[in-house]
Amino acid sequence: MKREMDKRKAQTGVRIIGGTFKRSKIQVLDREGLRPTPDRVRETLFNWLMPALPGAIVIDCFAGSGVLGLEALSRGASKCTFIEKDGAVADQLQKNLDRFQLTSQAEVTRADVFQVVEEILQGADIIFADPPFHHGMSQHFLTWIHDKVQPDSRLVIEHERDRDLDLRGFEVIRELKAGIDWLRLLRRTS
Repeated sequence: MKREMDKRKAQTGVRIIGGTFKRSKIQVLDREGLRPTPDRVRETLFNWLMPALPGAIVIDCFAGSGVLGLEALSRGASKCTFIEKDGAVADQLQKNLDRFQLTSQAEVTRADVFQVVEEILQGADIIFADPPFHHGMSQHFLTWIHDKVQPDSRLVIEHERDRDLDLRGFEVIRELKAGIDWLRLLRRTS
């Protein structure tokens, strides 16, 4: 079973749950496979990340709605790069950045995550990754990013609960199973 975005949320948007933009809604396109991280999962995640957020440089891979990166900016991150392959979804994300006047702190990169230049990833303090489910991309992403992420950076990966990942080279700092999702906060070990 795949978590799809509730049709009502597609019409009303998804809310930011903390920080400067708390309770603000972001518009989200109704696209197949687009599934913003639920509020309660985000709340737990950002409680884990709070000490690392002020001034952090964030990358939101497979950005989709951009709610993770926007939540990070709302809570004190200094910069966020959103990487999104779908042009219409990237356009909507840019509109949300414009609305919140975040264009000096954030940028949308329209590209396949696996095609971005390594320099974008190397300076990141926190990297969010919520790859499309049921395509084996979560494991592919972990293998691909291992040598690109800094040892003191944090990597957050959201993947389907029924898929076990090979986490060699990463330390699990925290993890949460919620519904059909598995959220893991990782750090590179070697």
